[in-house]
Amino acid sequence: MIAHRWATHIATALTSAGIIGLCLATSSPSRSASRPSISDMSEPSISGNPLWVIPRESLTATRERPIFRPSRRPPPPALAAAPVAPQSPPPAPEVQPALRLLGVVIGATEGFAVFISETTQNIIRLKTGEGHEGWILRSVKAREAVLEKNHRSAVIELPLPMADGK
Repeated sequence: MIAHRWATHIATALTSAGIIGLCLATSSPSRSASRPSISDMSEPSISGNPLWVIPRESLTATRERPIFRPSRRPPPPALAAAPVAPQSPPPAPEVQPALRLLGVVIGATEGFAVFISETTQNIIRLKTGEGHEGWILRSVKAREAVLEKNHRSAVIELPLPMADGK
């Protein structure tokens, strides 16, 4: 049933196309009788869509009132975006060594610091110039040690002594 319906539609379309072609051929006998010359070949052929002969520049009404826009108004012109200044990356968070200072020894030419690692609870003894996990002991003072890593320094102080009875 459906195939028969499709066949009928196709036959109707082919018949209509033949009749239209016959009408066009009889309406302009000079065109079908003469062969196209070389000068005719350089011009665009109108054998396809008859609207192809209309230059796009002459279709200003279509640009001013677009068919498929709900408002039938052209889109607003694009605004140039203001240049966005690149943001500098946020400063790296202050990284402190995971060490707690237990004691210091100050010598005439060098110093020593004794730490306890807060992660492993191991005792670490450093001499000035030595390092642990990238942190290098730079100086030792009366109650503090200065460590440096990647041009950042951290000062670790001895905790204040507890008062008796507390």
